[in-house]
Amino acid sequence: MKHRYVIYGLIAAVAMIVAACSNSDVAATVNGTEITNEEVADLRSAPVGDTADGEQVRGDLTTLIVAQATVDAAEEDYGISGLDTDEAREAYLAQASPSELSVLDSISQNPELGPGAADVVLTQLAVRSAVVEAISNDPELLVGVWEEQRDLLTQVCVRHIVVPEQAEAQAAYDRIQGGESFGDVADEVSRDDRSPGGQLQCPASPSDYVEPFATVVATTDVGVVTEPFETEFGWHVVIVDERSLPTSYEELVADPQRWVPDVVVQGVWSTWRDSAISRADVAVRSQIGRWFPSGDGILPPPESP
Repeated sequence: MKHRYVIYGLIAAVAMIVAACSNSDVAATVNGTEITNEEVADLRSAPVGDTADGEQVRGDLTTLIVAQATVDAAEEDYGISGLDTDEAREAYLAQASPSELSVLDSISQNPELGPGAADVVLTQLAVRSAVVEAISNDPELLVGVWEEQRDLLTQVCVRHIVVPEQAEAQAAYDRIQGGESFGDVADEVSRDDRSPGGQLQCPASPSDYVEPFATVVATTDVGVVTEPFETEFGWHVVIVDERSLPTSYEELVADPQRWVPDVVVQGVWSTWRDSAISRADVAVRSQIGRWFPSGDGILPPPESP
């Protein structure tokens, strides 16, 4: 299984580098920064069995290499320093989303994982947050979106009802047309129980949604309840309460993180992250394997003849 620069093996397991690999204390260097055997071992609480799994070691070391490479690139490209410090991790933790906190809690509660596991995940989240903010404020990106992809800047506030069958959606539509409150009907019949009154995140980009939901909320008249339509999640009835666009480039620049959709920023982030990894100067101890940044991470060392 290819590593492909993911946070590899943190939930499944992480393993120690053992003496069988080498007596050296250094597992790898990234742009001159050493990653030690102890740091790799710190990703788990204790070794499994008598010997470390070489595949797990390579995956764990790949995780640490990627983290260091992106920390270095964030400083080089955007002047953002200190993202691998306790202060940066604590600052990120203080504003982490509930879903991120849930992941971090699962790592902390996993008895197989050591203190380094949560730290490396937090470091990568802090890097991503800081770089995404920098990308969102990049004048070149903002000019390009304003001049060539202005339709992507549309923001909507949407309520919806989703049910399994077309007949159920039609019945909900008929009730609303008959004068019942959209929110009351949504609370009664919609299977989306995380959206009281059917209210989705507001504002949001239509590109955040699957098709044809995205097209419907981008084009339907504001304040008009749509007739039932189907997506992969079921049958929907929707009302768009608000649709807006920045009225000028200056308004876009004043709050780019509101207007520029994730689909644009994430594309730039992914390209930047791949570049940060591929241009890092990485050396892996030969007993562990060979570094291939173009897709595999660390490959096993060649077999002896």
